[in-house]
Amino acid sequence: MSEPEIPERTQEEALTDLLVSIALEETALAHVINAEGEKIQAIAQMMENDEIDAEEAIEMQQEVSKMMRMPIKKQMLLQFKLEDILDFKEELELNNC
Repeated sequence: MSEPEIPERTQEEALTDLLVSIALEETALAHVINAEGEKIQAIAQMMENDEIDAEEAIEMQQEVSKMMRMPIKKQMLLQFKLEDILDFKEELELNNC
């Protein structure tokens, strides 16, 4: 297996790439959160139509709650990543003055 080709990048281009990667991850997380919201709506509809009882609804809600932990954790990591990028950008600007 050959080594991947890593293109030459300036520091500014690398920072831009990192910001784009954060934005793409945020978009993916938004889709996960939206899907879980749709599950909650479906559970409410099933309860309204007496298709499930309260105990089943609670079990389903607990599964949604477990699933929501992942995007929350990922959000925290993305926040740290963004803060690090902004700190580095600030240092870079100070060194270029």
